[in-house]
Amino acid sequence: MPVEEEVLAPPVKEPQKVTYETLEAKTGTIEKKIRCTGYFVSVSKEDVFFRYSGGRLNKIYFKYGDEVKKGDLIAELEGGAIADNIALQQLVVRRAQLNYDKVNTQAELNGGGSKYELELAGIELEMEKMKLSNLYKELDKSKLISEISGKVVYIKDIQQGDFVNAYDVIVTVADPKALQLMYSEDKVSDFRNGMKVDVVIDDVHFTGEVAATPLDAPLNADDETKKSIRIKVDMLPDSIQLGDDASFSLTLEKKENIIILPRHTINNFIGRKFVNVLVDGIREERDVELGIQTDTEVEIVKGLEAGELVIVR
Repeated sequence: MPVEEEVLAPPVKEPQKVTYETLEAKTGTIEKKIRCTGYFVSVSKEDVFFRYSGGRLNKIYFKYGDEVKKGDLIAELEGGAIADNIALQQLVVRRAQLNYDKVNTQAELNGGGSKYELELAGIELEMEKMKLSNLYKELDKSKLISEISGKVVYIKDIQQGDFVNAYDVIVTVADPKALQLMYSEDKVSDFRNGMKVDVVIDDVHFTGEVAATPLDAPLNADDETKKSIRIKVDMLPDSIQLGDDASFSLTLEKKENIIILPRHTINNFIGRKFVNVLVDGIREERDVELGIQTDTEVEIVKGLEAGELVIVR
């Protein structure tokens, strides 16, 4: 009988060794911040308007961007009959003065004269002076005087001869040296009065403090004040002008000496949060409890110890 050949065992193929990319869980500091951009506004500004009555505009003496000093005449209404009445009343006062002087001189020459006539002439003079004073007050009501020094930051679009209503803002004057940073977007509700913020201007950091929020606004405040915050900046450079912008950040939460992992290492499955940990070369799923979370990092409150290897991929 022929000898049967020995059947060889099939070659044993070793499984490919699995390798993982890992990082070591370390302790550190984590901060949750919000970053915003605002622009500088004046906290000392005046809306100039006619308080008592309207009229037709005679002239606005300044234009946008002009420097204004306290006491400057900003605008005025047409004087009309008031100017004529003042000129006429000045003559009436002069006549009353001459009459009083005449009566007074006659009284002195006559050894006292009639006290009645002298007192009557004095009363008439005072009455005419009071009428003239009232006319001047009426004229003053037709003039707008700036109560602060600053720069014109708003002018109403109106022409000479147009009618102006009382309390219509004609010009706004703002002090360009009394500046604060204003922000009025979606993160306003995160700020509270007195909070410290980090302000960055041309890559230089400045300390800022929240000086006003919508919660501090009075009931009669304008819409802009009711929906914005203002930040006072310490040691503000003189080069900053009205309308310049600046970025700033507010730290909402901060913890030190805690375990921090990159956000992308956290797995989320139907509300369960876990990481993959390499233990003795074997992958192990580990449930974790998270604390502070930023855009790039998370705090591990429970489930992981410092020094363990977390699988990245």
